[in-house]
Amino acid sequence: MVLFDDENQKFGFEFVYPSLGKFNSSDFYFTSSTGKPSVSGEETTQITYTLALDGGRKIENIYTVTGNTYDVGYETRFNNVSGIITEPKLIWELSARHIEKGIESERTKSSIFYKEQDSGRDYLSETGSDDAVVDEAPLEWVAFKQNFFSTILIGNQPFGKGAQLESHPYEEENDSLTQFYSAIIPLNADGQAFSGRLFIGPNDYRVLKDYGYEIDKVINLGWGIFGWVNKYLVITIFDWLEHTGLSYGIIILILTLIIKMILMPLTWKNYLSSAKMRVLKPEIDVLNEKNKDADPMKKQQATMELYRKTGVSPFAGCLPMLIQLPILYAMFQFFPSSIQLRHEPFLWADDLSAYDSIASLPFYIPFYGDHVSLFTLLMCVSTLIYTVYNSNNMPTQTQPGMPNMKVIMYIFPFLMLFFFNQFASGLSYYYFLANVISIFQMILIKRFFIDEEKIKLQIAENKKKKAKLGKSRFQQKLEDMAKQRGLNAK
Repeated sequence: MVLFDDENQKFGFEFVYPSLGKFNSSDFYFTSSTGKPSVSGEETTQITYTLALDGGRKIENIYTVTGNTYDVGYETRFNNVSGIITEPKLIWELSARHIEKGIESERTKSSIFYKEQDSGRDYLSETGSDDAVVDEAPLEWVAFKQNFFSTILIGNQPFGKGAQLESHPYEEENDSLTQFYSAIIPLNADGQAFSGRLFIGPNDYRVLKDYGYEIDKVINLGWGIFGWVNKYLVITIFDWLEHTGLSYGIIILILTLIIKMILMPLTWKNYLSSAKMRVLKPEIDVLNEKNKDADPMKKQQATMELYRKTGVSPFAGCLPMLIQLPILYAMFQFFPSSIQLRHEPFLWADDLSAYDSIASLPFYIPFYGDHVSLFTLLMCVSTLIYTVYNSNNMPTQTQPGMPNMKVIMYIFPFLMLFFFNQFASGLSYYYFLANVISIFQMILIKRFFIDEEKIKLQIAENKKKKAKLGKSRFQQKLEDMAKQRGLNAK
């Protein structure tokens, strides 16, 4: 795996030297007497490169290499130059090579990530060109992040203030390079040694987390609760399943089943609420037809009165769905950033971390691409089937000026076809499995666990009880509002 080469990277120290003017160490040749050392396992060795200057002065770059790690210890010593060099800066530029299947996707997942002292991780835009001057606090580390790999410079002490960062994608015509990175980082003091570590390796959450300093956050697992779901639930289950030795396609299937089992209580409440709405739907349709020409306030008042009498809440199914959203979004972040899926085949997909193509198109469709992803197609078809099966539970939308939710729900699967066609096939495969399992859950619960006749009886009983209790505070408030508008509350 070659992430960059000497033609596409520049790494050196720039400062003002009396006899040479502006000096950049990357423009000079360093010599080494170490030869060609070899290390493996726990073995460690040091390699020293030296640049001799006038007056017995010299600069030494010392690399500490361990066989089984992704990082290299890096130290630069300025010998006998204290008070002579001024304005020292670290100049680091890198052009990332195209190494993944989809170069467009690769470009939109590459950027510079960094962390200021006493602050959280921050980053430049991943979707376009961006730059920043970080002058509020010194940097602790800076990362040139690619899709699945990163090159990260970690200082043993914080750098100086005023770092200049720049990142931009290469033009579409360039099919060998994806992203340009540049970091100009001032050092704290003239003529002092610099030391740190240079990480060159995978964006693996477990690997990066061991380094501390929030370096694991170069992987975008989502913010807030979405990131927590990924870190403490999804990654934990996924890592456990990895040790079984199963193929990653089977691991995703088992992961989907486990998550669906965890969410089963919420799914039950959601389907129960849907069943109540389905039983009540004929009455709602009659009420809507009866009040189709009525004032919206009066119509809403009549509908809420029906809900009050029957004890059915139109919002009862919303809370379970909202609770499930963090997992839904967490998966959206997890699969495209999971390096474990990189180059892992399953069925017709040759790489679960990239799109699966079963046919190439002779032309390019905007927002869709020039290929057909079968997992994306299956996901959209299953979403449409689930939507059709589930939409019968929704009351008819007749209020003027309001969007018809059923129409929006039918359009959504077709929009997903464009949105997901170039996404990771592992993500589309997961959503497809989740849809299929949801459809079977819906059919089984409806046939064997929910008795709509009992729900009708319960609704009838609720009507009797509510009739004795009188009006609710909410109903009374609606009537008062109607009276203020000059409407007959009855």
